Amino acid sequence: MTLVWYPPELPRPERAPYQVTRGDGRTRRAEDAGPPNVRRRFSAVADTVAFSTVLTRAQLARFDRWYNEEIKQGTLPFLMPAWDTDGLPLLTDDGTPFTTEGGTAILIAETWLCLIGQQLPARAPSSPSSVQWRVSFDIAVMP
Repeated sequence: MTLVWYPPELPRPERAPYQVTRGDGRTRRAEDAGPPNVRRRFSAVADTVAFSTVLTRAQLARFDRWYNEEIKQGTLPFLMPAWDTDGLPLLTDDGTPFTTEGGTAILIAETWLCLIGQQLPARAPSSPSSVQWRVSFDIAVMP
């Protein structure tokens, strides 16, 4: 099976609601006294990303085709760039970018294997008089 990519022609996510939440693979047991007993329950857990983007009507049609046809209404995994790191320069300890011999910055390339999370895609006008749409959903980033 070939994995599909999140459409590269769609814009990056908005910064405001974008949030990566670590998955919790622990189990907790309350004790009669003292702190709870915590141990690992799972060795690999999915992180959750709150994702929101603003799309034009044409971009919304592309998103709908990707969601409905390419990932079968969120039931198939897909690939997506790690929006918080992909394409950024690799830095030294003092913050200067690593470069090639020709002076070109070396960029980070990170790809996530994803599934649509608990919150399915929801759309709303980005403002009352806008022709753009805000689409929000959760992404489960697989370990």
